[in-house]
Amino acid sequence: MSKEINADIIISGSTAEVELKEITPKDLLVFAKLILLVIALLFLFGAIADLINPNGHVFEACKTILPPIATLVIGFYFGKNS
Repeated sequence: MSKEINADIIISGSTAEVELKEITPKDLLVFAKLILLVIALLFLFGAIADLINPNGHVFEACKTILPPIATLVIGFYFGKNS
C-alpha cells in the first residue's frame, strides 16, 4: 500500500460564519402548518392501510400515537413566552 496525497483536497484556515435569523411568529405558523400536514398525511396512509388490511389495526395506532406527538411539538414551539 502506497500513501498518496490527494491533490483535490484543499484545507482552508478560514472559519465559516453562520448568521442566525430571528424566528418570527410567521415562521412558527409555517412550521405548525407543516407538522399538521405531515400528521394528516400519516392519518391518510393509516386509513388506506386499514382499508387494505382491516385486521392490521394501523389506523387505531395512528389515532393513539399521532395526536400526542403533534401536541407535544406544537406546544413546545408555541408555549414559549419570548
